[in-house]
Amino acid sequence: MSTQSSSSSSSPSSSSTSSKCRVLSTLKKVFGFDTFRSDLQENATCTVVKGDKDVFVCMPTGAGKSLCYQLPGVLAAGITIVISPLIALIQDQVDHLTSLKIKACSLNSKLPIADRRKILQDLESENPKIKLLYITPEMAAASSFQPTLDMLLSRGLLSYLIIDEAHCVSEWGHDFRPDYQRLGTLRSRLLQIPCVALTATATKQVQDNIMASLKLRQPVAMFKTPCFRVNLFYDIQIKELLGDPYGNLKDFCLKALGEKKPSGGFPGCGIIYCRTRDACEEVAIQMSKRGVASKAYHAGLKAADRVSIQNEWMEEAVPVIVATISFGMGVDKANVRFVAHWNIAKSMAAYYQESGRAGRDGKQSFCRLYYSRTDRDQVSFLIKKEITQSQAKRGGVKASDKASMAGFEAMVNFCEELG
Repeated sequence: MSTQSSSSSSSPSSSSTSSKCRVLSTLKKVFGFDTFRSDLQENATCTVVKGDKDVFVCMPTGAGKSLCYQLPGVLAAGITIVISPLIALIQDQVDHLTSLKIKACSLNSKLPIADRRKILQDLESENPKIKLLYITPEMAAASSFQPTLDMLLSRGLLSYLIIDEAHCVSEWGHDFRPDYQRLGTLRSRLLQIPCVALTATATKQVQDNIMASLKLRQPVAMFKTPCFRVNLFYDIQIKELLGDPYGNLKDFCLKALGEKKPSGGFPGCGIIYCRTRDACEEVAIQMSKRGVASKAYHAGLKAADRVSIQNEWMEEAVPVIVATISFGMGVDKANVRFVAHWNIAKSMAAYYQESGRAGRDGKQSFCRLYYSRTDRDQVSFLIKKEITQSQAKRGGVKASDKASMAGFEAMVNFCEELG
């Protein structure tokens, strides 16, 4: 009896040790890291690998959220479906995984028919090679994708359902996307598949809303880190008090970028966020005139031009990119020395996520917001207009409408008090 009992009690520990060895081995051999960035990242990853719970991960930008599902996806026998909001973001992730020799791909509306057919042929094969399949929420809901999903489900080939940028699910979040709300229906079809929801920022209210909307199985394994990052330095500049706002921005950029290298380039790079396309173009022109090489990036550019500009910035041929706020979501660049907001953000949560793209390498970096009453009034008008339009469509007021306005008012108070 004692021998049998001893053998039985040691089995879980032995299994756990074996699983941990597989995780660490994959971390080194596939991803090239000797250790995890933090205990929380390690614990989250190991919990996802176990596959017996749904998992919610809330980590700051740059803390390594993606690894928490990518490594388990590599280890799993089947296919991991990853739902992400932007095709550009998806492409960054797929390119990164491909560079690591991980078979990842994306099904989206812009994919050529021949490429789509090739992916579907692999998924329908006896032993699919694809490990991570990225799709948008629109694709997840599309009737054309349902036969593929049913086929994978019936053959037992699905390992995980991943919801990246999960704050998009919640109407209380700073970047709500209606298409994300339909993911609860998808989740209902895949209840036996572990679900992992990840975000960089979410209040308690948003977290609860995400878990309810996605029907995460209770109890959910929660992994959260504090928002505060010691290497980021914040300040507010009041535009009306500046004699030359563009000159002030130029000085800020040059100071944050640091001394030029002997080769002529800067040791880091920066992002300037603007609210409109026209503002992106104007700020890029003004910075370049003042000796800070900059290029504008926004949805008004041709797709090929956006790719070219982003590549120039990633390779540091151009040190500063001037962009609308969607740029940077998921871009894995560690040495962003500054993030400047030329216009006020819509909420503190949005500002935290956008500014948090600075200093991913842990080195000193700077975050500055340029505040003006004109910007404040324009954004306030736009938010109220959006609320009025959405109320007219649904025929009533929702609590999230008040939350949108309250979030912006908190941002205004932060600027006016700190500025």
